[in-house]
Amino acid sequence: MDQITLDRIHEVQIEMLKAFHSYCKEHDIKYTVICGTLLGAIRHKGFIPWDDDIDVGVVREDYEKLLKLLKKEPIIGCFIQEYSTDEHYYQPYAKLVKKGTVFVEAYRKNCKAKSGIFIDIFPLDSIKQPGLFTTKVRRTFSRLITFGIWSKEGCHMERKGNKKLLNVLGTVVGILPKGWLVNLQKNLVVRQRNDWGYLASMFSSNYDSDRLYFKKTDFDRLIEIGFEDTVVNAPENWEENLKRLYKNYMELPPENKRNSGHDVYKISI
Repeated sequence: MDQITLDRIHEVQIEMLKAFHSYCKEHDIKYTVICGTLLGAIRHKGFIPWDDDIDVGVVREDYEKLLKLLKKEPIIGCFIQEYSTDEHYYQPYAKLVKKGTVFVEAYRKNCKAKSGIFIDIFPLDSIKQPGLFTTKVRRTFSRLITFGIWSKEGCHMERKGNKKLLNVLGTVVGILPKGWLVNLQKNLVVRQRNDWGYLASMFSSNYDSDRLYFKKTDFDRLIEIGFEDTVVNAPENWEENLKRLYKNYMELPPENKRNSGHDVYKISI
């Protein structure tokens, strides 16, 4: 992707992020930027220069509340994309998508789902403790269901070596009805346990629950930090989170690894 296109994507995303932050503030939705977006906010005071998406995490209860609100009162110029708003949608988390744009990754070029420049909105679900074996098992089965839905909706990611087996398993799982898979996946990950003290993204493709997790109390101590020319929410103990995910988080990766990880097939702004 050329720099002019990436800069334009960032311009659109920052306007979306401003609107999202204001919307959450207005409706008392607790969210935090996560993963590369949090890293970018701290290390670059905004976007990681080669990144092309925004990730936020929302506690499950607020996540469900947010989806209901956005369906009734959408953010101007955007729509919320998830299973109930797009029959061909393929991810277990929602996206806030900019109307009038196109952003199609290569793995989903044959998928009929709507597309556009987006913000990924991950639900954060209760876990008993980070890295627990049973949590890892639930997450593994949840990802397998996602691959099954991908297969059903025409998504295909090229894999090498033993990972090719994931495509085979996804094809087998994809034989089952989509509605049944969606409900099974939600039942696997959602745990309404007030006595469990942690939250994790069960749907992140890059980080397991022993690294990408928060204490529930973190959401009682959210702060605003700078991001480009606006502010976003982050946990007060953001450094603990970044060290767990990236270790030496202020150190830049080698130049040959400075890419978004998204193989873009088609884009229009």
